Amino acid sequence: MRGMDSARETCEKFLPGLTEALAEVPLMGLESSGSPGPELFRRHAGPGLLVPTPYGGAGASALQAARVSRALGTLSPSLGVATAMHNFSMASLVALVASADASGLEWLVIEGIARDRLLVSSAFAEGRSGAGVLDSGVLAVPVEGGYLVSGSKKPCSLSASMNLITASVALPGENGSTELGVALVPADSPGISRRPFWQSPFLAGAESDEVVLEEVRIPQELMLRPQVELGTGLDTLQTVGFVWFELLVTSVYTGAVARLAESALRTGKGSATDRAALLTEVEAAIGLAENVARIVDEHAVGNDELATVLTARYAVQELLVSAADRAAELLGGLAFATTPDVGHLLAVSRALAFHPPSRGATAQALVDHHDGAPLRVR
Repeated sequence: MRGMDSARETCEKFLPGLTEALAEVPLMGLESSGSPGPELFRRHAGPGLLVPTPYGGAGASALQAARVSRALGTLSPSLGVATAMHNFSMASLVALVASADASGLEWLVIEGIARDRLLVSSAFAEGRSGAGVLDSGVLAVPVEGGYLVSGSKKPCSLSASMNLITASVALPGENGSTELGVALVPADSPGISRRPFWQSPFLAGAESDEVVLEEVRIPQELMLRPQVELGTGLDTLQTVGFVWFELLVTSVYTGAVARLAESALRTGKGSATDRAALLTEVEAAIGLAENVARIVDEHAVGNDELATVLTARYAVQELLVSAADRAAELLGGLAFATTPDVGHLLAVSRALAFHPPSRGATAQALVDHHDGAPLRVR
């Protein structure tokens, strides 16, 4: 499968040795709580994938990041989802610091993430019904020398392995307004706790439990303040975050289904028409995501790019369900009954639908945008 060949080659180029290390662990070992996946990702320099090369990172493009995500999704969907959250956070952070009047300290934080191989969790609003992916569920209260940050995020991927938390926070502005802040919170800070949340056996290796912050003190220089009020619609940072988030998670789930499809194709079962249909669906899903990635690499991210990535995501969502069903049928009942892998990947193939924004909430916005209206998504 050509799309998977390019994914594996790109992953080996940027994170040499990671695919081999992951392949030595059975799928269900990587998909269970306590998975070695996050530590293997760290050990093979994964945290610096999207850090610009002047700051010690790999400087991967959107296309290259999509391919790495697809390769990781094939080896471990849990690790793919967890690292998508890290990489989405890093892409947003780099965009924020690059577009703002950033101090040298902010770039030093980004440099430190690559140098020290720090894993960054996302305490944005992903997972909260009706909330935008960058909306705030966390409050920051100004105090002398910094802020006290309180709130919780559930689910929060990488909750066990994280070194740093990026959290969108509500900051009190002038005249009673509320402004968006992005807090960088060391994960070992006093006041941070973790609570069990994820009960599903699927994607348990992503470490998606609840993270609670209770009056966590951070210095002023670790609070980034983009100039936008909450509730005013999508600003540049939110748009960048949405585009990267959708691109990466779509690529991860495509990789997971591709693993199932490759297993089915290797058996030689079914007619040539059946196998060609399966191959076509998976390669089409890959092509849709890669087209978006090329657009991100070539254009400044805006409403049109967001509409493109959402359109691709929902099209891929349907392709993956169809491809997973077709692959499982070709593999047959014996494969389903004798290994947990088939049932696990079948369940995972549905999980893209659970990530925001929901298709129902976005459908009218896409139609209106097609007719020339600004895009509004939740």
